[in-house]
Amino acid sequence: MDLPEELADLQRFHGHLGVYVTLGLRMGEIGKRRFGHYKGLHARVESQPEPPMRCVLDGIQFSSGCTMGKGNIGLESSTDPAVTFEKEGRRLRVALKPGWRERIDREMSKEREIEQSLFYYAIPESDVFEIRES
Repeated sequence: MDLPEELADLQRFHGHLGVYVTLGLRMGEIGKRRFGHYKGLHARVESQPEPPMRCVLDGIQFSSGCTMGKGNIGLESSTDPAVTFEKEGRRLRVALKPGWRERIDREMSKEREIEQSLFYYAIPESDVFEIRES
C-alpha cells in the first residue's frame, strides 16, 4: 500500500505506524500551523505513560519541531492524549474529542495499523480534535 510521503517519513522516524503516532503528527501540525516555526514554541504532551498512547509524543515531535533534545517538549501522565502548545504568551490546546479514545482502543489492531493510520491521517481535524486557543 502506497503511503503519503509524510506518513512514510513518520513510519521511518517512529519505526512503524499506528493510530496514536498518526494523531500526534496531526496535533503537531496544528500547533506548527498556528504558531509557525518551533523557535520559542513549547509543547506539554498529555498521554498514558506507556505505548501505544505514548506514541503520540513521537508524532508531535516529528511534526511540530518541539523535541526532547531541545528541551521544548514535556510529557505528563493522563488518561487521554492531548497537547498544549505555548509561544509568546499564547496557548493552544489540542485534544481528542470525547469518545474517540475509547473507539481507538477498542478498534486498534497491529494487523490493520496502516489502514487505521491512513484513516486518522485523512479524517477532518474538526471531527476528531477539540482545539482551544487562549
